[in-house]
Amino acid sequence: MTSPQIIEAQGATAHTDTGRGVRRFTKAQWIDLGVLLALLVIALLGFYAPFGSWMFLLSAGGGLLIGGGAALFAYRFRLNVLNSVLVAIAGYFIFGTLFALTGQGFLAVLPTLQTLWALARGAVFSWRDSVTISTPIESPDYMGVMPYMAAIIACFISWLLALRWLPHHRSSSLRAAVAALPALVVLLATLLVGTPQPFFGLVRGILFAVLAIVWLGWRRGLDNVASAEARKGLERRRLTGTAILVGAAVAVTGILGFVTNPAIDGNRFVLREELTPPFDPYNYESPLAGFREYTKLLNDTTLFTVNGLQQGDKIRLAALDDYSGKKWQAPSPSDAGADSGAYSLVGRDVPRNDFITASQTRDIEVYINGYNDIWLPSIGSATSLDLTQGALAPRRSELRFNGKTGTGVLTGGLREGDSYRVSAQLQNVPLEGQLDNVPVADLELPEAEPAPAALVEAMQKFTAEETSPYLQLRAIEEAIKAQGYLSHGTASDQAPSRAGHGLDRMQELFDLTYMIGDQEQYASAMALMARELGYPSRVVVGFAPKSVTGASTEIRGSDVTAWVEVPFEGFGWVAFDPTPDQTDAPVNTSEQPQTKPRAQVRQPPQTEAQPDELITAADRPADDPQEDRGDWPLWAIVLVISLAVPIVLYCLPLLIFWLLRARRRRIRRSGSSDQQVAGAWDETIDRLAELGYAIPERETRPVVAKSLHPELVPVAHMADRAVFGGEELPETEAAAVWEESQRIIRQAGLDAKPWRRQLAKFRVNRRSGGIAGEIRRTREGRMTPERAELRNRVLRSRGADLPDYEAVARVEGVSPVAVPVQPGGVAPYEEPTGEERQ
Repeated sequence: MTSPQIIEAQGATAHTDTGRGVRRFTKAQWIDLGVLLALLVIALLGFYAPFGSWMFLLSAGGGLLIGGGAALFAYRFRLNVLNSVLVAIAGYFIFGTLFALTGQGFLAVLPTLQTLWALARGAVFSWRDSVTISTPIESPDYMGVMPYMAAIIACFISWLLALRWLPHHRSSSLRAAVAALPALVVLLATLLVGTPQPFFGLVRGILFAVLAIVWLGWRRGLDNVASAEARKGLERRRLTGTAILVGAAVAVTGILGFVTNPAIDGNRFVLREELTPPFDPYNYESPLAGFREYTKLLNDTTLFTVNGLQQGDKIRLAALDDYSGKKWQAPSPSDAGADSGAYSLVGRDVPRNDFITASQTRDIEVYINGYNDIWLPSIGSATSLDLTQGALAPRRSELRFNGKTGTGVLTGGLREGDSYRVSAQLQNVPLEGQLDNVPVADLELPEAEPAPAALVEAMQKFTAEETSPYLQLRAIEEAIKAQGYLSHGTASDQAPSRAGHGLDRMQELFDLTYMIGDQEQYASAMALMARELGYPSRVVVGFAPKSVTGASTEIRGSDVTAWVEVPFEGFGWVAFDPTPDQTDAPVNTSEQPQTKPRAQVRQPPQTEAQPDELITAADRPADDPQEDRGDWPLWAIVLVISLAVPIVLYCLPLLIFWLLRARRRRIRRSGSSDQQVAGAWDETIDRLAELGYAIPERETRPVVAKSLHPELVPVAHMADRAVFGGEELPETEAAAVWEESQRIIRQAGLDAKPWRRQLAKFRVNRRSGGIAGEIRRTREGRMTPERAELRNRVLRSRGADLPDYEAVARVEGVSPVAVPVQPGGVAPYEEPTGEERQ
C-alpha cells in the first residue's frame, strides 16, 4: 500500500468555510481576545486578598498562557471540542509544575510524579481548602493550583467562544456577553473565597463593568453604513457616548462606593466565614482523658525532644473548654463558642492571637520519638509552624491550627522521625497586685454541666474571704495545693487514685477525707469552680519538663501535666496550677459521714470507670482511615499513586473514545444489508480521517476512493449500489464489504506514522448525515422521473443493459454516473464524459 496523503496537522482546515488548511485570525477576533484577556486579568487580581502577596501572579499568568494557547491551537487546527479539552488538560499537567508548583519539580521546572499528583489533588481540593484555610494562604503546596486552574478554564472557554462562535454572530451582544461570562464567574469566585477586605473590589468592579459595556457596544460593525461621512459621524457619536458612559459610571459608582462602603464592609458575604471547617476535634479522644497513659505506660519513654526551651517553659498540647459532664474536650465547630476558635487549614504563618500580652518569644525545634498522637506539641501562642523538615513536608495539608487556643493538630498523627519548627510569643506572668482589680474578660465559651454539690461547697469555702476575681482564683489554687495529695494511681504511690474527671469523679474528690488525684482531677476541679463563679475557663494539657539542660531537652511521659487558664481584660489568659506537690497521702481515705445539710444539687451521672482503667488519647474513631495505612509502606503508596495517575489519565480518555467508536460501528453494522454496506463506507472514511487523511469534499464516492487509494474503489462502488440501487443486497455481500473495509483500515494504520496512530485513538470523526440516510430518502421517494430519465440516458449512452447497471450520483444533485457490474465484482470506475453530463 502506498503512503497515504496525510494532512499536516490534526483536523486542519482553512479559515474559510469550504477550504482546507489552517485558519487565519482577523483583526476583530484579536480585539475580542484582547478585551476578554483584560477582563480576566481584572478578575484574577482578586486572588491577592486570600494569598496576601503577588506570588499568585505566576500561576495565574501561566494559566492564562496555557488556556489561551490551547484555545488558539484548537481553533487554528480545527480540533473538535473533545480534542480541544484534551489539549488544555495536557497543558495543565505539563506546565503546572513550572507555574503552580514552582521549584518542586525536576530541575525546578520539569514535572515529576509527585508534582503531577499535587496538580491532580489541587484541582479537586484547592477550592474546598481555600475557604477553610486561614489567610494569607501559603500552603499546602497545591493551593497555588487554584488561580492557575481558574485562569486556564476561564481563558480557554472565553477565547474558544470568541473564536468559534462570535464571528458568525457579530451583531449579537447577548452572545458576546456569554463569552465574557467566564471572567465574571472568576470575579465572583475571588470575592467568595477572599477576605472581608477584597483587593480594590470597588475599583476592579468599575473597570470590569465599563470595559465590558464599551466592548459590547463597539462590537457592532459599520459595514451597513453607506457613506464615509455617515460612518465618521457614527464613530464620533460612539466616542462621545463611550466617554459619557465611562465618566458617569466612575462618578456614580465612586460616590455610591464611598457612601456605602462602611456598611458593606460590616455585612460583606465571605464564603470562608460561612462554612464550618472540615476538622472536628470532637471525633478524637480528649488528651486529658488519656492522661494516665502517660503516667503509667509511657512514664520513662522519651516522647519527643525539644531544642530551644528555657527553664520554666511549658509545652502545650490542647486547650479544652467544653465540659460534657464526663470529660473536658475541644468542642465540635457546631458547639464551640465564639471565643473557642476553630481548627482550620493554615500555611506557615498561623493565625495570631491578639488577646495576649507578650514580652518574650521562643523559637523551638521538635523531634518526635515515641509520641504518636494527633495533637501538635507547641509552646505559648505560636506565630509560625514550619513543617518543611523530614517526612512532614508532603503532609502539610494535614495541619490544622486554632489561633484562639494556640494549639494545632496533624490529622494523620505524628510519627517517629517527624520534626518541625515553632516560633511563638509567651504570655507574660502577672506581677504581684497587677490583676487584683482587673475584671475577668467576657468571652463566649461552651456551657459546662453544673458542678456537683461537694465541689460547689469547697469552692464557696475557698473563696469566702475574697471578692476580686484574680484573688478568688488564687485562693482556690492555693487551697487545693495545700489540702490535696498527688497520686497517679501507680504501684509506687501510697494511696490509690482513680482515673477520670467526670462529675462522679469530681464528687468523689471532695467527698473523701483527703483529696487524692493528679493534674487530671485538680485542673478539672478548678476549671469547674471558675465556671461556678461565672468566669470563663479552660483546661490546658501539656508537658512541663522538670529541668532544662543544654540546647536539647527530652520530654518523657512523666512530664505530662495540666493546668487552668482564665482570661483577664487587657492582659490575656492567665495560667493557674492547682496541683499539689505533696505525695505522702494518708492510706485511710474512707468517706466520713456528713453532719451538715447540703444544698440540693442535680446528681452527677455515674460512670462505669474502674480504679485502674486507662483511657488512651491515641484511640482513633472506628472509621478512621489512618488505621489501614500501616499495611502499606509509604514508598509503596507513593509508587502506586505515581503510576496510577498517568495510567488513569491516559486510559480513561482512551476507553471513552473506544466506546464511542464501538457504538458508532455497532450502529452502522445494524439495519438492512444495504444500510450495512453504506455504513462500511462511512466507517472507512471516518477512520481514515481520524488517521489524518485529507478527505476530498463534494466529490463522488469513487473519486474520493481513488484520491485516497485504489483499493477503496470497490467499497465505494458497493456503497453507491447500496444507496441508489433500489434493491436490498445479500447479507454475504454486506459482510464481505465490512471485512474489506476493516482490512483497509488496518493497513492504513500500519502505514501511518506511530504518533498519528496514537492521535487517532483519541479522535472520533463523524460524517455529517452519512449515506445511510441517503438510502432511506431514496427508498421513501424512490427516484424522481427526471432523475430516473437522466440515469437511463447515461446508461444507454454507454451501450449497457439497464439491469446490469446502477446509478451513481453526487451528493447535492450532481449528475449521476454509471458503474457496470461484472460477474467477478465491480468494474473500475470511469468518470462520465462531457456529453454524458450534458
